[in-house]
Amino acid sequence: MGDWVSVEMKNNITITVVFLRFVIIYTVGALFWLFAAVMIYFVLDAAGEVLPANHMEAQLNASADEIQSVSKVTDEQIPAECMYGVYERTGDWLYGTFSSEESGQAWASYEENDIYAQGKGYYRFFVRDAGEICIVKYKIETRFRNEYLDKLLPRPDLLMVVSFAAMFLLHTVLVSRYFGKYMRARLRILLEVAEKIRNQDLEFAEEHSGLREVNEILSSLYQMKKALKESLYRQWDVEKSRDEQIAALAHDIKTPLTVIRGNAELLAEGELAEDEQEYNRDILSSAAVMENYLQSLNELLMADRERASGEEGDAGENDIRRDNAGEDDDREKDIRRDDDREKEIAGIAADMVSCMEFADKLIEQARLLSSARQCPAAFQRNDLHGKIRCNETQILRAWSNILGNAMDYGPENGRIQISLKMRKDEGKEYLAAAAADEGPGFSRQDLMHATEQFYQGDRSRNSKTHYGIGLHTAEKFVKRQGGKLVIENGEATGARVTMLLEVRS
Repeated sequence: MGDWVSVEMKNNITITVVFLRFVIIYTVGALFWLFAAVMIYFVLDAAGEVLPANHMEAQLNASADEIQSVSKVTDEQIPAECMYGVYERTGDWLYGTFSSEESGQAWASYEENDIYAQGKGYYRFFVRDAGEICIVKYKIETRFRNEYLDKLLPRPDLLMVVSFAAMFLLHTVLVSRYFGKYMRARLRILLEVAEKIRNQDLEFAEEHSGLREVNEILSSLYQMKKALKESLYRQWDVEKSRDEQIAALAHDIKTPLTVIRGNAELLAEGELAEDEQEYNRDILSSAAVMENYLQSLNELLMADRERASGEEGDAGENDIRRDNAGEDDDREKDIRRDDDREKEIAGIAADMVSCMEFADKLIEQARLLSSARQCPAAFQRNDLHGKIRCNETQILRAWSNILGNAMDYGPENGRIQISLKMRKDEGKEYLAAAAADEGPGFSRQDLMHATEQFYQGDRSRNSKTHYGIGLHTAEKFVKRQGGKLVIENGEATGARVTMLLEVRS
């Protein structure tokens, strides 16, 4: 066998050739161990350490005359490994080493002239000069001449078979282990390349396994790596261009927004009717909300740039590897870090605010949206207490989406019901802000999928202004604050969406 597995195979060798080598080495090794077992037996036999299989029969032939002529048969005339019994011609037992059961079987065999003993062995019958019958039981088997070895070890022929079987099994284990080690070393390259591509670690040199079939797969993986790398570069270029366009758009929006806010402030300084003053205040309030949205968008883009710059500094300009060792615990840590980074980028600066104060802002936003869209709203506000921890900008955006959804899907000239109250759910207390419309309500499918991104129910399929992101975005923002969104139908008609914000102690 030797060190065949450590020999470097030529490139383009096939798995069939490797298997044939394994079979040849396995067969040659098995024949070698068989030859070794046979040679050991013959060496012992030549040295006189092994008694031939018929040695008991030969000793009986040598002692036959003495057994027939002595006055009484003793152990001196019988070989040590044999048993015997002496009988009268009538079959009566006289003496010997047979057991009571064996003595009866031996005499029955004598009467039938059957030399084969039951079980294992043979009978030899002697008619003594004294008129007695001596029956000797002996065996045909090899034995060790040394009494110690004969007691300690099985008989030589059986020992040869057992030794060969043990060496054959050991040979099988060793050859299989070396063959498996060789194949694992070649396939490990394939696994490593696949793992690197999965982790987007694409900056690695090409390797070869020494097996033609594996090299063909590796070639496909290297082509895949190249295509993926080019695709990632294109994707990053597109994302970079998109971010630049969004930043430019956000910057350009500031100009008309500043004009609107400036003119509204000038109008506020003049003499306006009471209803005109209310409209002007709504314009200023809405402009302030838009400015907050633009500020959040700028912070988001800035955080993206800082993160991208940090990654380029760590990994190099052309390094597109993602730091991931492949272990389950490391992936979980990366997911948690990505989630924390996402929250940081989103501008979540959670502040404590009283429920009463925040309810005022929710009502004011509902009033502004209701006035702008000429959709009447009815308000119900119960006694509120406690405080909530949230990012006001995101919750107000979520609330705006909920209100817009109710106004869009309600009937023409219908109104929406706005309610704010305290609510307990699963042992926790929440500030519950709900918006209900008077429309047909949610279908069963809507209730299951309403918060999924880009989901559009039957009532919005023909709409050009809805893309299935309003409730999805609302739920996303609310969950980030530790709250939840409840979507249900009203007791009579209409749909109701409730935003639950946990009250903190």
